[in-house]
Parts: sequence; structure tokens; C-alpha cells
Amino acid sequence: MTRLNMHIESLKPSATLAINERVKKLRAAGSQLCHFGFGQSPFPIHTTIIDALRDHAGDNSYMPSLGLSDLREQLSTYLDHYHGLSFDPQLIFIGPGSKELLFQTVLILDHTFLIPRGSWVSYLPQIRAKGGRYTILETHFEQDYKLRPQALEGYCKKHQGEKFVLILNSPNNPSGAVYSDDELKALSDICRNQDILVLSDEIYSRVCFVGETAPSMASYYPEGTIVYSGLSKIFSAGGYRCGFMAVPASLSHLQPVFQSLFSETFSAVASPVQHAAVRAFTPDPSLDDTIHNNTAFLKTVAEYAYDRLDAKGVGCTNPQGAFYMLIDLSPFTEGLTRLQLFNSEAIAMHLLDACGVALLPGSDFYFEASRPIFRLAFVDFDGADLPPAWQDIPRDDLITQAAPNIVQGVDRLLKFCDELTRLALVKD
Repeated sequence: MTRLNMHIESLKPSATLAINERVKKLRAAGSQLCHFGFGQSPFPIHTTIIDALRDHAGDNSYMPSLGLSDLREQLSTYLDHYHGLSFDPQLIFIGPGSKELLFQTVLILDHTFLIPRGSWVSYLPQIRAKGGRYTILETHFEQDYKLRPQALEGYCKKHQGEKFVLILNSPNNPSGAVYSDDELKALSDICRNQDILVLSDEIYSRVCFVGETAPSMASYYPEGTIVYSGLSKIFSAGGYRCGFMAVPASLSHLQPVFQSLFSETFSAVASPVQHAAVRAFTPDPSLDDTIHNNTAFLKTVAEYAYDRLDAKGVGCTNPQGAFYMLIDLSPFTEGLTRLQLFNSEAIAMHLLDACGVALLPGSDFYFEASRPIFRLAFVDFDGADLPPAWQDIPRDDLITQAAPNIVQGVDRLLKFCDELTRLALVKD
């Protein structure tokens, strides 16, 4: 009989990828679904990036395991230009997506991993896959589920002697929250005092509604922060599978470890993709304008969804970046009970089957299953079809025209809330 690694055997398919596959099948079968479950950028890839990929399509050479030297040099310039961060090109490594680079990092570190409640779905499965130690740190709705310094410091003081790694994501998936400079400064002071290594997932860094770029933990804790990002969200090139990690000089001893692990696992990212990435990460006014335009439209969609759901009494995080918000149906608990829906997964299934709305349950983001919390990804529209001068169109008219599935999905959620309210008023 086949024997499996028990840590791998216990894993389930990625929640985000699983819901996307299910929605695709249902839509292919004719179901009219509103897909709030998957966070893929809805915008087309900039033509200059496509051209660079095409120009190098015939390059079949294996790249160095740490990445194309031109790309690593360009990323050092990019990080300085857009984020004010200084990284040695020799300590910037290229991999098949930031997701894989995070996993490679998890594999090599023998620490206890600290994950704020309300974090990306894959952090914990990656840690579990190697049988790693972890703790979920408490967060609260009032702070948009951002980690508070008191929670981090309190946990570390109770567990003196352990080595910790904090995984921090800003702009945040699933809440859309962005950590401010002051918040990162306060967290960095604790990380420095407690010698905590930070893995800073900044894949949405320029999909930011409150500034040109989201602040980086590496600005305040440069000696102890590894930064991760890539092509998928900022440049709408998730399918290219190209990410990077930037390692501080204080951790330069990790370079040969990563080089060996990369060489024995994925070998190297495809050569044409790395050349396309050089073009993407080269500062260019046209590319900047595209990113600004895309981000401005996402902000408009986020405000539309937030305003309508909040007015109905749904608990919502107010997105400051990325593609997401968390919604909480706790105000409708009595109606949910009448439907015998007692956990977020059951409610998500009901919303998909009965209402035609795909959401991810909060349990996938480390919330207690009993809490009716869900991630709503507001990218179910075709970003290639934005009307000219869309900024001049009144907001609700614009969303109706350019993102009808967003309107319909929100309508269906509000109708569901009305039904829950009606059920709560029914006498036994």
C-alpha cells in the first residue's frame, strides 16, 4: 500500500484555486454566477511586456538558478525607484511566483511562524506541509484585522527563548487593509527587540488606494525583513509565474542555501518570462499610467461595493488596496440559524448554490469556522473593456456599465440579507 507524508496527505487544494475551478465548470454548464471568490487581476497585460516575451520566445537556455542577472539588477533599481528600498542585486532571487519563494523560505527556516488572523490562504498550508510550528495571532475588525503591536509583543514575551518568523502581508489579502508607516514602525521596534525575522509579502504593493505605493516593513526594519513580490498583481501577469524575493545583507549567508534548494526543485524560471519581467520592472511612464488607471478603477469598484453593503448593515473592512474586502454577516445570525447555516463554509456553499455568488469562507483565512466571515474579491469584470474617460462617468452608472457582475453580485448579497432579516422576524 502507498504510504504518504502525513503532513502532505492532510492538505486540501488551495481554496482560491479550487473555487475558481468550480466556478469555471458551473459557468461552462450555463450557471450565471457572480465570482467573488478569486483574486486574479482583471486587466490586460501591458503590450510592452507581451512584446518582450514574444521577442525572447526562442530563448530556450536554462537561466541561473537565482535568476537572470539583468533582471536582478533591474529589480534593485525598481525597489529603490518605487519603494525607496536598497537591496544588493546579488541578494535578489527569482522564482516561479512569490508563492513558491515563500514556500522555499518556509522550508529552510526552523522557526515558529506567526500568522495574523486574516491572512492569505496558503501561508499555513505551506507551513503544515513541512510539519512546521506556527501560531495564529489575534486581530480585530475595528483595526481591519491588522496585527497590533501589543498582540505581537504579548505573545513573544510569553514565549521567551523561541525563534520567530512573522509573515506580514500589506496590502492585505483578504481584508484590503494597508499598514501605515506608523503601524509598521511600531511593529518593527518589537521585531528588532525580539529578533523576529519578517517575511513581507508585498505582491500588491502598487495596488494601493491611499498612496502611490504601500509602505514597506523593510523601510523600518531593513536588517530583518525579506521582501516578496512579482508580476501577478501589479502587472496583471499571474500566468507568467514570475516572482522575486529581496534579502537583506544581514542574511547574505542564506544565498547558497536558496541557490542549492532552487537548483534541486524548480531549477529556474523560464527564460522568456524573465526577459519580459525585465521590461515590466523597468520604470516607464506609459506602464505607470496603466497601473495608476487600473488601481483607480479598482478603488472605485471597492467603494461601490463597500458603500452598498455597509448601508445594509453588513460588517465590512474598508479596502485601502489589493482586490479584496472581508464581509461579516454576524448581524444576520438569527436568520442564518433559521436556515440551519452554522459555519462559514456552509454559508458559502449556500450562497453559491442558492444565490449564485461565490465567496471564500473566513475559515480559509484562519477565522473560527463559526464566524460568518467571508472574503469578497471585487474583480469579476473585464478590465479591457473600461469605457473611455471613465473617470467622468457617475460612479454607479460606471459600475453598472463596466462591471455588471459586481452590481449583480452585490444585489444578490443584499437580497440574501433581506431574506435573513425576514426570517429573523418570523414567529415560531
